[in-house]
Amino acid sequence: MSIRLRAAVAVLAAGAAAGLVPVPASAAGASVQLSPAAADPDYATVLTLHGTGFQSIPKGHGGIYVLFGTVAGDRWRPSQGGATGTTYRYVQDSETKDNNGYQRFVAFPGGDTAYAANGGTIAPDGTWSAKLVVPGARFPAADRIGKVTTVDCLTVQCGVITVGAHGVVNPENETFTPVRFAVPGARKPAAPKTAAPPPPASSTPPPPSTSAAKLAPAVTAATHEARAGDKVPVTGRGFAPNERISVVLHSDPVSLPDAKADANGVFAYVASLPDGLPPGEHRIAFTGATSATEVSAQLSVAAPPVAAVAQNAAPAAEPSGWPVWATVVFAVAAVLVLAVAGFLLWRRARSRAAANS
Repeated sequence: MSIRLRAAVAVLAAGAAAGLVPVPASAAGASVQLSPAAADPDYATVLTLHGTGFQSIPKGHGGIYVLFGTVAGDRWRPSQGGATGTTYRYVQDSETKDNNGYQRFVAFPGGDTAYAANGGTIAPDGTWSAKLVVPGARFPAADRIGKVTTVDCLTVQCGVITVGAHGVVNPENETFTPVRFAVPGARKPAAPKTAAPPPPASSTPPPPSTSAAKLAPAVTAATHEARAGDKVPVTGRGFAPNERISVVLHSDPVSLPDAKADANGVFAYVASLPDGLPPGEHRIAFTGATSATEVSAQLSVAAPPVAAVAQNAAPAAEPSGWPVWATVVFAVAAVLVLAVAGFLLWRRARSRAAANS
């Protein structure tokens, strides 16, 4: 038996023992096909994705996240030690089923997390289909600790990223598919590392494509649940170029430091929640100083953890005056004195009675 065959038998045996027999990827490996072939650098484009050769695990936990972003080097994959914000960055979106379409979750069929899938499931033959929104050639990206950078896909290669979902690292399902950018009918596709040339002075603006839509004002928080004192990364778009943006935390208004949009009207911001912020539903509002554009992100603030009373309870204060131990000794001594006195009186009375008899 060859080494490759023995390895395959071992993998299948392990899967059978766990009650999960994965469907292996095709000989060519996992891949993703895109339509349309290029995205618009200035407008949002909806891509239709079709994946083939992916590993499908019946009733498995997780699946794949489908993202749009950029990767660094050959070892960007989580299975090789890669991590968000260091080896790959992507467009932030809420991790909910009804998000803005910048991030998709494709689940394993029948898995315990399949209810949250917004990109369907991976079929037993390793195929799946979903739609993904590309916001344009530039976007802010924040990692899990709040570090924010602006990614320009006209200077770095961007594309569709797939990685294991819900904390499950799966090298079989890690892919990167490059995405080209081009203004429909106006100029040649923009290649990475080269700036897009301006249109001729006499040309008229190209008509909007059916696959693109103008970016509406919006903000997206990296998380919708936090505690007082936490730092919450927020990204936004649709503001005037380079305008100042006021930030207010509601419902009891608390002004936070201002944000600022870049030349494309997008911003990346880290909101520091005040200490002592009461638990409940709150809202972070962003208002443009010149455009008066106002959008907000909902935030649910949880109560602080309850400290263990037994461990943190202070010892009871002793009453003023004598210490407790002295009081106890005095009381015991008093009882003994009374007992001895009573015994002596009893003996004296008995002696008198015997003398008179």
